[in-house]
Order: sequence, then C-alpha cells, then structure tokens
Amino acid sequence: MILFVGVAALLLAAPTLSHAQSAVSAADVTALSQPAHTEDAKAVRRTRDQKLETYAEYDPNQAFSLVWPSTVGVRTAYVKWYAQPDCAILVQSDANGTELSRETIATPNFNDVYAILPEATGLSISSETGCKIAEVSLYSEGTLPDGVYDWQPPAKKADLLVVSAHCDDELLFFGGTIPLYAGEQGLAVQVVYMANGDRSRVDEALNGLWHAGVRNAPVFLPLKDVYTKTLRLALLNWDEETTTNLLVAQIRRFQPEVIVTHDLNGEYGHGAHMATAYCMMKAVPLAADASVDPVSFEKYGAWQTEKLYLHLYAENPITLDWNQKLAAFDGKTALEVANESYHMHVSQLDYHSNVFIGGDFSSTNFGLAYSAVGMDAAKNDFFEHIDPAKLSNFVAPTPSPITTPVPTTEIKSTASSAAIAPQKQGPTLNDAQKQNLLGITSIAFLFLSAAALVVVRKQREKKQPKL
Repeated sequence: MILFVGVAALLLAAPTLSHAQSAVSAADVTALSQPAHTEDAKAVRRTRDQKLETYAEYDPNQAFSLVWPSTVGVRTAYVKWYAQPDCAILVQSDANGTELSRETIATPNFNDVYAILPEATGLSISSETGCKIAEVSLYSEGTLPDGVYDWQPPAKKADLLVVSAHCDDELLFFGGTIPLYAGEQGLAVQVVYMANGDRSRVDEALNGLWHAGVRNAPVFLPLKDVYTKTLRLALLNWDEETTTNLLVAQIRRFQPEVIVTHDLNGEYGHGAHMATAYCMMKAVPLAADASVDPVSFEKYGAWQTEKLYLHLYAENPITLDWNQKLAAFDGKTALEVANESYHMHVSQLDYHSNVFIGGDFSSTNFGLAYSAVGMDAAKNDFFEHIDPAKLSNFVAPTPSPITTPVPTTEIKSTASSAAIAPQKQGPTLNDAQKQNLLGITSIAFLFLSAAALVVVRKQREKKQPKL
C-alpha cells in the first residue's frame, strides 16, 4: 500500500519536476575560457573589462578565438559588437581543433545570441570586412539571465514603424505607444533610430525596448548625432536628400501600415527632431513612387503607407490614453511601462526624469499628417480605419459550420429528431491532464487488484476446515 501511494505521488509530481528542471538558470562561464592564442590575450581582456566603449578590433578575416575545457558545458555565446559588421563568421571546433560548424550571419544584431554545440570546446569570430567586438560572454545550459536577450532580426513586415531621432525619444515623447501596440496588442513594431553617438546608449535602448515588448531588433541609421536649434542646420548636417532617401528605404523595407515620428517643431526645438519629421513628411508619398530612389525600389519595391502621425501635430489631432491597464504587463498602465523602460536609459535621466505626460510636450498628443484611409473619427487609436486583415496579429474568424436543413417530411418522430440534433460536448483535457489521469487510473487499478486478492485469500481461509 505504501508503495502504491509513493508511485502515485511520483507520477503526480512529474510535471512539476520537469518544469523545475527546465527553469534552471544558465551560469556565466566566461571566466573558464581562455584565448586560443597567446597573442589574443590583450583583446580578450578588452572584452571582459565591463566597458562597452573599449573593444577588440580585428582586420578582415582575422579571428577572435576562445577555447574552454569540455567539462565547462558552454551552450550560448553572447556577443556585443561595438559596431555592427556587414556580416559575421562563427566557427565552432572540438578539443582536437577539428571544425564542427561554420556559420555566416548576414546581418548581425548589435547584441547577438549564438547557440554552441554540446561537443564544441572552441569558438572563433571574424568578418570579411573586419570587426570591433565589445564583449563576448559564455553561458552554460539553462535560462539566460535578464539582460541577455535573444533578439529576432528586424521585421520583414511591420505594422507600426516608430522613427526616433535618438535612443530614448521613442519613450520620452511617444509615451505608451510601444508598450500598447507591441507589448499588449502584439503587433509587429519596428523601431528605427536616426542617430546615435554612444555605444552604451545602444544597450540602454535595447533594454528599454525589450521591457516594453519589442522583440525585433531596432535599426540604427548612420547619421551624425549633432545638436542644432534649427531645421536648416540639421538638414545641412544630415543632407536633406540623403535623409529623405534613407527614410524612403526604411518605409519600403518594413512596409508599415502606420508610422509615428517627431514634431515638426522639434518638441523643445531640437533640429534633429525637426529634420526627422520634415523628411518623413516627404518620404511617405515618395516611397510609393517607383521613380524615386531606384536602389531601394529595386531591393524592396514601392510601398504606400496608410497613415503617418506626427507628435504634437496641430491638424487632425488625436489623443492617446496611456492610463489604460495592460494585461500583458500584469495590469500596469502603458504610461507606467513606458516610464520603466525610459528609466533604463540611465545616461539620460539627468536631462529628463520621466516620460512627458501633460504640458507642452505631452506624449499623448499627435496629429494625422497623412492618410490614405480617410480622417479619424474616434481619434484615440493609431490604427483606426486600418483593415485588421493587414496586420500581423490578425486571426481570421472561424467560419460558422454549414448545416443542411432536414426536410420536415423525413422527421418521423421526436425520437428521430433528437437523434440528429447536435450533442453538447463535455469539457476536454489537455495532454498533461490526460497523462496525469492515465497515471492515476493505472494506480487505482493496481490498488483495487491488490485489494481483491486480499479479499479472495481471506475467503479461502474461511472455507478451509478446522483441524
């Protein structure tokens, strides 16, 4: 009996034990690795100094290499590039130096997660055009720690394109846009940054976007981060035609239904914000013109975006409610999540402490600057009038079953009528519940069988004649 109870408890606990095993945290085992060659020692130290602004630099086809004992059990390499290379070549090898795999990553993300083979004890990283590597961390099997994010490539097709002049503007001025549409609604939100001059701000941006629900890696355009007070000076720094064509190319690449970007007056008067909004106003119709920018047209084709919203735009104004609670964030409001994400931009908190809400720069106020689907009526949703079937999270409704009516002449009695009526379905069980039920049923059967044997034995003993 004790045996039966123990087996039952073990079977019932099995799903819990399995879940606990899958939740084991990966350990940082970087320190257990060493340079594959003595001349790489200095470069390796640079990737372990906890400073993103220092890096190991390699010429074309030169490789950064690490080796480790087979007992370490490396399963993940986490690489932070100081600058994104055109491509990356990863080679894994075994303890004998034999090549196990060779992989070419066409467009590496700034921070990239790479799977390591169980039998690998060495890794080399290189690029055909040279590369700069800020950090390389190694992890054992298990759940990666917070801050180590496995980014998906930029979206192939975006629902919403958020174009931000700098890292943090997408939260500071656009408020709950990303938490609501990416985190809560699960839309494909692609973020594009116009300029960035600091590698550490890239990490801040990645942390903030992930927290807000974005999973597709952002794009960083190669424009200079220069502060100006006028649109004219900003366009001189960036070059108006170059900037406009860059935006045309992003629109064609990501094919968004809706675009959200800056104020034509640059919010508090920042020239880069002005230039972003000004050039985007030009880029939206140009992206649909096949004669414009032949290079991006040949690569992506033309694209007609349906709506463009500018922050604080006076015409066709709409007001977004960032105080609505979001189920995806355990009931926090879009504004609360936006502020949490913004606070991950640690370097910028001395300038602004929180997302703008209310006042002259309120993140709730936008205007419809371009529309191919008419004017807004409700004026509280960027996706008003957008066909849901065009969106990435669209789920087609299940068609109603078509039933063939039975002629009344064929229904001869109440009993025959009841026989063809649809029957109510009872509750269904998932696979785990079915397995648990099967285990419990088996145990109950064994227990009852044992009990029956005991009863039969006692009955036989009673029937034996006494001597």
